[in-house]
Amino acid sequence: MALGIYNNPPRVKSDLGDAALLRLFQHPNYVVHKESTARVGQVAKVLAAKPDAAVMCCDSPNLGLVVPTMALGGHGTANMTGNIAPRELAAISEPWDAAGSADKFRDAYLTNLPLLHYTYSAINPVAVKSLMAAVGLPAGPLREPLRGLEGEALTKGLEIVRDLGLDARYGYTMQGGIRSVA
Repeated sequence: MALGIYNNPPRVKSDLGDAALLRLFQHPNYVVHKESTARVGQVAKVLAAKPDAAVMCCDSPNLGLVVPTMALGGHGTANMTGNIAPRELAAISEPWDAAGSADKFRDAYLTNLPLLHYTYSAINPVAVKSLMAAVGLPAGPLREPLRGLEGEALTKGLEIVRDLGLDARYGYTMQGGIRSVA
């Protein structure tokens, strides 16, 4: 059985820390680690130890982990923004293993930064699920007491989708007004 660790102190108010993570990675069943702290030093210590597990990070630009994780040898992002922009987030998630990888990453990251900021503009997963529903993707309901974005907040996300050309690229249906998740 393959296992993964999701270290998400902002959500659960507890941090495993690099020493505990490295001890856990000694177990052969751990194959992936997603880091969601805002501490690049912790990510660097984990990557420097070269664990057998793949080290990934959250795609939130507010945490500021994507650029340093990938630059230090991270294996990708475990992201929610890819629900709206799958190819674009795949480009951001490719390990830097060839000449030009950093340049390709930088271009993709900076181009999609408005969408990344938007998907984290409300409590997770409100913005991304609201936007998914508005472009015709299956999003499912939000858990109580969360409510979907509407009006100007949702329109901003749709404008980003249009500006990035995602509506044309993926055939999103945005005509007929804005839909919201309940």
